[in-house]
Amino acid sequence: MNKLVSEVFDEFEKATSKNDKVNVLRFNNSIALRKVLYCTFHPSIHFAVKQWPTFKPSDDPAGLSYGSLHTEIDRVYLFIEGHGRKPPTLTEKRSNEILTQMLENMTSKEAFIMLNMMSKNLKIQGLTKEVALAAYPNLFEEAI
Repeated sequence: MNKLVSEVFDEFEKATSKNDKVNVLRFNNSIALRKVLYCTFHPSIHFAVKQWPTFKPSDDPAGLSYGSLHTEIDRVYLFIEGHGRKPPTLTEKRSNEILTQMLENMTSKEAFIMLNMMSKNLKIQGLTKEVALAAYPNLFEEAI
């Protein structure tokens, strides 16, 4: 079973060298982790969310919440400007409702990782575009 992305980032921050950090990312390879890195660091990804919705962060323990980035990341296209799968009829109001539901289904750590991803700054010590690409050289060739 995959670790939560927040657990991977906790482990990442504890690693002391760049090589160790790259190895943490490689060892914990998952679709959710790669999509978070892709959306954060890919220069052509821009999110259409104007302001963050007010939401109640889940107080569920890690791994016991209803959702996680593993279950919710596949719907992130709904918030990307110009994404081909985004319905043209999706209103800003409905988009914010969906985002609120997604955030409230995750642990607070996972929810804030998602918001930070959408802000294009994960706020993870030592995690840079260069480190992400060292772990996953073909990262930007993947489609979301």
